[in-house]
Amino acid sequence: MMDIRRRSLLATPAIITSLGASEAEAQSAQPLRIAMSIGDVPRLWGGPEAGFEGVRFGSYFVYDSLTLWDLSRDDAPSGLRPGLATSWRVDEGNQRRWIIELRQGVKFHDGSPFDADAAIWNLESIFNSNAPQFEGTRSGLVRGRATSVGSYEKLDTHRIAITTREVDATFPFQMAFLWFASPSHWQAMGGDWQRFAMNPSGTGPYKVVSITPRQRADLEANRDYWDERRIPKAPRTALLPIPDGAARVAALRAGQIDVVESLPTDTIASLRAARFQIVQNSYPHIWAWRLNVTEGSPFADLRVRQAANLAINREEMVALLSGAALPARGKVTPEDPWFGNPGFRLRHDLAEARRLMTAAGYSATRRCAISVIMPVSGGGQMVPQPMNEAMQAGLREAFFDVSFLPVDFATAINQMRAGARDPASRGAHAINVAIPSMEPNTGWLIYDSQLSNPRGINWGYYNSPAVDGQLRVVRNSFEPAEQARQMARLHNILIEEAALLAVVHDLNPRALSPRCRGFVQARSWFQDYTQISVG
Repeated sequence: MMDIRRRSLLATPAIITSLGASEAEAQSAQPLRIAMSIGDVPRLWGGPEAGFEGVRFGSYFVYDSLTLWDLSRDDAPSGLRPGLATSWRVDEGNQRRWIIELRQGVKFHDGSPFDADAAIWNLESIFNSNAPQFEGTRSGLVRGRATSVGSYEKLDTHRIAITTREVDATFPFQMAFLWFASPSHWQAMGGDWQRFAMNPSGTGPYKVVSITPRQRADLEANRDYWDERRIPKAPRTALLPIPDGAARVAALRAGQIDVVESLPTDTIASLRAARFQIVQNSYPHIWAWRLNVTEGSPFADLRVRQAANLAINREEMVALLSGAALPARGKVTPEDPWFGNPGFRLRHDLAEARRLMTAAGYSATRRCAISVIMPVSGGGQMVPQPMNEAMQAGLREAFFDVSFLPVDFATAINQMRAGARDPASRGAHAINVAIPSMEPNTGWLIYDSQLSNPRGINWGYYNSPAVDGQLRVVRNSFEPAEQARQMARLHNILIEEAALLAVVHDLNPRALSPRCRGFVQARSWFQDYTQISVG
C-alpha cells in the first residue's frame, strides 16, 4: 500500500436562544456542542455542500471514505490511512486500474452490511446518470473531487476495481472524497435522497438523531463503529450553524456551546484571559482570490495578475489578524517539500506593481475595475470582510478599483462550481474561496484546463500548457519522493504565472470551553472530534 501523505455583528438574545440547549440540559447530559461558521446544517447525504467545512461536518461525522485522513497528531501534516479500504494497489498489467480491498465486518447505521455490492451501488449513484439512485446535485458535489474515476467493477464480495480515465498516481487522495451511504436505507426512504439526508445512514462514528434545518443537527455516538479508538467519547454531539463570528463567541461565553469554529482573531486575547482554551496550528490552507482569466477579464494578462500580487502587504494582513496567520510566499509555505523555487517572488512592491499595470495599459486615471465574489463566512474564510477591505485598499494604490459581491458561503461554492462564465457568477473577475493544498488533487486540479464545469472546479478557466503538462507528470509519478519533486515544479509554474492572488495561510484558531478535554488540532482542514470528552 502506498504511504501517501476564519466586522462582526453583536450577538442578539434571539441568536443565543435559537441554540436550543438549556443550561440544565448541558449540565445533565454533557453533550458536545460545536458552533459551525456555515449558515445551515449541510445535507447529510454523502455529498457535502459548503466547501471543506461541509466535508468536515457533513461527511466525516456520519460517513467513511475508502481512505481517511490521519488526524491523530498535531506535529506533522496529515496523511492518508486505511478507511473502508484496508489496502489499494495498482494493477501490474494496467496502471490505470486500482485494486481495492474493502474492510470486512463493517455495517451501516441501519444494520445492513458494507460490501462490494454497496460500494458499487454508491459509485453508480455518483458516476452513472442512468442509475435509479443517481441525483445530479449530489453527484456534482462528489464528482468534482473525484475527477479521475472512469469505470469500476466488483471483483468479489470484498474487492472492487476502479479504473481511472488516465494514469493517475494521486488517485488514493481522491478515494478520501468518496463516501458511502446505505443502499438499503435509501430504499427504506422511498428512494428519495432528500428524505435520506434528513435521516441518513452511513458507516461513520456518529449516528444522526434529528435535524432541524438552519438550527442544529443532533448526533449520538456510534457504539458499534468499526474503529474502536474513534468511538466518540461524548455520548451526544450537536452541530449548530452560526455564521456570524461574534454570535459564536457570545454563545461560548454564555456557556451554550463548547467549540467555536473559525474564531474571530480579535477575540483571542480576551477569551484566553477568560480561561477559554485557544488552539491553533498551521495547515494546508491559502486565503486567496481565484482569478477569472477568460477573454476580456483584466486577469487574463499576466502583468495584471503579478501586479495584484505585488500590491498586497501581507505582513499588515497578518497584523490585522492578530498574528493568527502566516504571510504567503506561495500556495504552500517555504518549508513544504512542494514549495520549490519560484522565479516570481511574492512580496509587497508597490513600485513594481504600478510599473506592471502601466505596461498593461492602466494608470491613476485609467483604472482597472474588478468585482470579487466575497463569501461573508465559511470554513477557511477567516474574517472575510475586513480582510477583503484591506485587499481593496492595497490594490487601490496600484490602479485597481475593487467592488464586492457579498454572498453566503453555500452560494459561493455553487458559483465556484458553475464557473466564471455562468450567469450565477455575475461577471465577477475573482472569487474569494480559500484553497486547500494538502494533496495533489484538491487545490491543484483547479488549474487543469480540462476540469472546468461540469467535470471539475476550474472556476476561472485557467488554461496553461505548462501547468497541464506538469499535472500529467505528477499523475505519472508513483514514487512518493519523485511525486514531491514534480509537485514542487508545478508550484514553481503556478507562482511564476501568478495563477492566483495568494495572501495568507490561516493558523485556524478555535476556542473550546474549559469543559472540553482531549482535542488535538491536526494540521488539516479536517479534525477528529471523537476524542473530545466533556465534563
